[in-house]
Amino acid sequence: MIHHFAVGDLSCAVVSDGQPRPPLEPPLAEFFTPDTGVPERELRAAAADRTTLTCGYNCLFVETGAGLAVIDTGLGRDFTGYGPYMTPLVGKLGDGLAEAGFAASEVAAVVFTHLHEDHTRGAVGAFPDATAYAHAAEVAFWKDATSLPDVRRGPALEAIRVFGERLREVEYGAEILPHVHTVDAAGHTPGHTAILLRSRGERLLCVGDSFYDPLQLAHPAWRTPWDHEAERSVRSRRRILAWAADESVPVHAYHLPFPGLGRIERRGDAFAWRPLA
Repeated sequence: MIHHFAVGDLSCAVVSDGQPRPPLEPPLAEFFTPDTGVPERELRAAAADRTTLTCGYNCLFVETGAGLAVIDTGLGRDFTGYGPYMTPLVGKLGDGLAEAGFAASEVAAVVFTHLHEDHTRGAVGAFPDATAYAHAAEVAFWKDATSLPDVRRGPALEAIRVFGERLREVEYGAEILPHVHTVDAAGHTPGHTAILLRSRGERLLCVGDSFYDPLQLAHPAWRTPWDHEAERSVRSRRRILAWAADESVPVHAYHLPFPGLGRIERRGDAFAWRPLA
């Protein structure tokens, strides 16, 4: 699945690394749990008849003045970490890249919103000439997170190792590539970063894992088991949603149904998702 569009002078393409279809969509109850402050009865009431979450992996390619960049890279080929049924459903980024008219050798930059495996594994070994970018706090966290099990820490460390000297540690509020800016979205992970594209008066805000599902717009305080700093993640989500809604900034949402492009609308103290046509 490929979707071409532009942000000002920036040519962009969303390329899907895969998207599980029913009945293989993950259960909502695995994302919003009593342990993360979402009582089961509240989840049932908010979700109505829906019991699963449509979890896409929407990788964004941007042609910048410094070369072709990709923001997040999916799970990659031969992934079995969620069970063998997932293997044929993901790892589509390479094929999509070629179908979109790009070659892996053209990719000059890999921009990570964070270093969870579903954002990094597709980059490992795929772009040998690319420079990678991740927040300094993100890199430091995974290097130091010795209390986490290897299965959670390993993919981040592998990405750090593979890119080596080609990994640039960045800060918030920086223009890391022409028209590509970092935005503070910390909480999901300590260095979680939103990416703002800005060209010729047009903008696009790539929010990474600031939210997984429109339910988190209607209920911004809802967290998931993968939020490392729970309260900070809620504050970041509210701030980013308010900014996108109040300034009508289009949003790229990594995990929403393909292509993950939409706008945020206010609904009192909460928000709603409106997909772009």
